[in-house]
Amino acid sequence: MKVARALLLLAALGGCKEKIQASASGLDFIAYGDCRHRRAIHQELCKSMAAAAPKYVLVTGDLVDYADRPQQWTEWKADTEDLRGRTKYYSAAGNHDLGEGNLFLKTLGLERLYWDRREGDTHIFILDSNGGFNDPVQLEWLQRTASASTAVHKFAVFHHPPFMIDHDRGAEALPIRAAIHPLLVKLRFCAAFCGHQHAFYTTQRDNVRYVVTAGGGAPLWDLDKSLGLPGDLTRKFNHFVGFKVVGPKILGHVYDKTGVEDTDLQFTLCEHP
Repeated sequence: MKVARALLLLAALGGCKEKIQASASGLDFIAYGDCRHRRAIHQELCKSMAAAAPKYVLVTGDLVDYADRPQQWTEWKADTEDLRGRTKYYSAAGNHDLGEGNLFLKTLGLERLYWDRREGDTHIFILDSNGGFNDPVQLEWLQRTASASTAVHKFAVFHHPPFMIDHDRGAEALPIRAAIHPLLVKLRFCAAFCGHQHAFYTTQRDNVRYVVTAGGGAPLWDLDKSLGLPGDLTRKFNHFVGFKVVGPKILGHVYDKTGVEDTDLQFTLCEHP
């Protein structure tokens, strides 16, 4: 009887220990996106992200399925209410977010689709990729503002990734790449956070780390890692990406909707001496 009780106690303690180790915690900031379509998944992600207590959340867009349906924005507000009440929530606009009623801007209290924020040593640039970066006013503002920035880290957040590994839709990245990638390289951006390609994918190109995080609830895509570079990481699952500042490095950790980390997906976002 004593042995059985001891085994039960050890099993209980082991289960508690495993749960603590698996939970997302101690995160400095989080990125996720494409949280439309499946509310239950988005709700669970929001709960896990709120529990991780980040300083801010970067969102890569596509918050709703249909931008001109007010009910969907009401649901999005309800699903993110606790998360937005605990931390700052910085979102780019996805192609599903834009409609005739401008409900994205109105709901998020924004005046325009591109803007910037400073968070400590990090300068965040929220950009609008929906026109393929063909707006010279936005690009001139980006070049002027980023050139004058004294931040250690510069991050861009926009919806459409310049690099994709999808057989059917990968060509969509080509005009985006031509328009924005050389500018990010020139302006010495550490990283860019994107959505649209419904899975997790990260790649480093010309010293810019791209993090495609688009597993917030939209239907997931099948990706082909062979279309990327050696060292790229990818996985098809609902997720968010958490980041920890460790000395001169910012380390990326990828978590499922319940906050359990996939340790095979760890990567370095950026490093400064």
